[in-house]
Amino acid sequence: MAIRCIFLLVCCLWLARANAIQPVEIHTYDVLPPYAYRNDQGELTGIYIEIVKKALSAMPDYSLKFKVFPWARAKANAKSGDAFAILPPYFHAHDWLTDTKPKRPYIWPYSLALYTQKDVVICNTQKIKKEKMQYPRDYKDLSFVMWRGDGRAGVDFNKMVKQGHISVYLVNNIAIVIDLLLQGKFDCTVTSALPFSWYLEKHLNKKELKNLNIGAILKQVNIISRNEGYLGYTNINAENNFPFKDDFVLKFDIEIYKMKQNGELERIVNDFVNPALIKQPYFQD
Repeated sequence: MAIRCIFLLVCCLWLARANAIQPVEIHTYDVLPPYAYRNDQGELTGIYIEIVKKALSAMPDYSLKFKVFPWARAKANAKSGDAFAILPPYFHAHDWLTDTKPKRPYIWPYSLALYTQKDVVICNTQKIKKEKMQYPRDYKDLSFVMWRGDGRAGVDFNKMVKQGHISVYLVNNIAIVIDLLLQGKFDCTVTSALPFSWYLEKHLNKKELKNLNIGAILKQVNIISRNEGYLGYTNINAENNFPFKDDFVLKFDIEIYKMKQNGELERIVNDFVNPALIKQPYFQD
C-alpha cells in the first residue's frame, strides 16, 4: 500500500512538473547553411538553431519547438501576432512597423545579438589592383560572379554595373560561384562571409575538385557591411497570447550573455565552419 502511495505521489509530481513547462514555438527558415538548414539526415540545424537550443537547455521552465517557413511568411506571422518569435532577423525596429496608426515595431524586443554576419568581397588575388581597395570604386573593369537574387552588393555597385564599369554574371548557387572563381573565369564575388566559407570547405573536400583546372588564389578583400542576427519577439497581442514573454526574454538574454562570456557561442560557430576559413577564405593548389 505504501509503495502504491509513493508511486502515485511521484506520478502527480511528474504531471504537475510537465504541466508547468511552457512550450515555445520559434519560426525560422531552413535554406541558408550554416545559419539554419537541413543536414544530410533531414534534421534542422545550423549556428542560430544550435545557439537557441543550447540557451533553452538551461531554461527548464520552457520546451522548444521550431517551425519552418519561408522568411516572408515568418515575418508575416510575427506581424499578425501568431509567432511568438522569429529567428534570426536583423534589427528592424525602425522599418518593420504595423500597418495601422500609431505605427510601431511589430517585433520588439530583440534578444542580445547571437552572431554578427559579414558581407564581403572575395577576389582572385591576381586581380587585386592595390593593397587597400575602396568598394566599389576600385573594382572598375573587374568581373563578378554572383548568386542570383542576392542583393547585398549595394546601390553604388549596381550603379557601376548599369554604367558598364563592372560586369556581373549570375548563377544559381554558391557552389557554382566557387567553381568559377577557383578556375579563374571571374575575378570577384560579393557574398555573405560565413556561408561562402561553409560551402568552400565542403567543396574543397569533394573529389571532383581534383578535376578542376585551379587557376586562382582567393582572399577576402573588403568587408562591406555587418549585420547582427537576433531572436526577435512579436509585439502584437503578446500580453494575451504569450503572457510568459517577459520572463522568457530575460532568461534567454541571461543565457546568451553567459554563452558569450564562456566562449560557447564561438564554439558553436566553429563546429560548423573551419575557423581558419572564417578569418580568411583562401585556397591555393
